[in-house]
Amino acid sequence: MRIILILFTYFLYIAFVLGDKIPAGYVATWDTTPLSQKDYEMNDSESCQSFAGILKQGKKEQPHITAFKIINDSLNNFIKGYNNKEQINIDTVVIWPNFEQNDWYVLMGYQNCFVRWIEIIPDNIQSIMDEGKKL
Repeated sequence: MRIILILFTYFLYIAFVLGDKIPAGYVATWDTTPLSQKDYEMNDSESCQSFAGILKQGKKEQPHITAFKIINDSLNNFIKGYNNKEQINIDTVVIWPNFEQNDWYVLMGYQNCFVRWIEIIPDNIQSIMDEGKKL
């Protein structure tokens, strides 16, 4: 019985040591900044849906979520990686994390206009950035 307990403890230890990164651990490696009050200021444009308006709506519906912008190299790598699969103009990427679920929301904008959102697991956000880094 003692040998079984020792083996079980050993396998449990190995599982933790060799386990995958937790999704939130990726965020620590990304260049990010919290959203500021300026990010929520509406632009007056009839030609597009306001990116700030989408952020305000999201904050109203999920006030407990702290969203953040991807910036610097992480932003450039995300844009390159995403455009490698689908060509769209984006210059702003906001991550709307939901730690209670596997999928996070990625909101994309261009020149203060909302472009699109995707629901994606953090591993795939990192994969998009890794792909962009290679390009």
